[in-house]
Amino acid sequence: MISTPGPAGDADGGAASLTEAPGKPPAESLAERARLVVASAPISQREFADRIGMDPTALSKALRGSRRLKDHEVAAIAQVGKVSLRYLRTGAGRPPAPRGTAPGVRPRRRADTLDPEARRAQILAATARLIARRGFHKVRVADIARECGTSTGTVHYHFPTKDDALRAALLYYAERFHTRLQAEFRTAGSTVEKLRRLIEVQLPAGEEDVEEWSVWVQSWNEAILDPTLRRGQSSVYARWRQIVLDLVRACQREGMAAGADAEALTGRFTGMVDGLAIQVLAGTGGMSTARMRELLLDAFEPHISLR
Repeated sequence: MISTPGPAGDADGGAASLTEAPGKPPAESLAERARLVVASAPISQREFADRIGMDPTALSKALRGSRRLKDHEVAAIAQVGKVSLRYLRTGAGRPPAPRGTAPGVRPRRRADTLDPEARRAQILAATARLIARRGFHKVRVADIARECGTSTGTVHYHFPTKDDALRAALLYYAERFHTRLQAEFRTAGSTVEKLRRLIEVQLPAGEEDVEEWSVWVQSWNEAILDPTLRRGQSSVYARWRQIVLDLVRACQREGMAAGADAEALTGRFTGMVDGLAIQVLAGTGGMSTARMRELLLDAFEPHISLR
């Protein structure tokens, strides 16, 4: 999105002044290093947020240190900002080059035209966000174009129909979920701990979680009404279900749930996750994220204990 310069930390990307000057001490915190990476990128802060799948306001808060960056967000910032995870997490390693200092490279102006890949990523992030917040049938192509500062023709070029946009939004949030889940799994010390982490990642606790679930539930609804949408929805669901099944079977190899039907345990758990999340989102049955967590921790009993 084309934006105008603003104060440091603004969601529209006025972070250019945060680039370290020669001789300035290295950034000491994760937020400071992330702020430096974003400021050094040849795109606006809002565009950076779109590319890493974060709400611009959430990114702005994280860069100010008032919101903790999640593992998958740190990984995405490193990837888009072209720095190592080691640098972001510890400060060790090569910091980002200040914007426009590479030999022979012209600094990119905010009004420059985005390359097709970057524009598609921007449109995808905006489409997913709008569908999650407003609802599939209330989002117009004109809304997406306005959000991205581009034309409806450009949006149609990347997503010819609204159904294409919904499919893309579902895949967008699915990939973001799996990135976050894998980051959690890398620090889990056991299979049981991975199941606990899986539950935490599934809870619709924060704004981003609710948006993810919103698109997921809407894709179910549209797949019920339109069979052409079922293949993509089924593929995403099968991937998620396989993760649970693999963890259950890993528990069995470790001596738990001997003789239990892994497929049945998986079906029971995934069904509970979906049903409970819908109750939380819809505000029905007095369901809360805390109650959802407690019920899911008992979902594998008496075969696998997560407490």
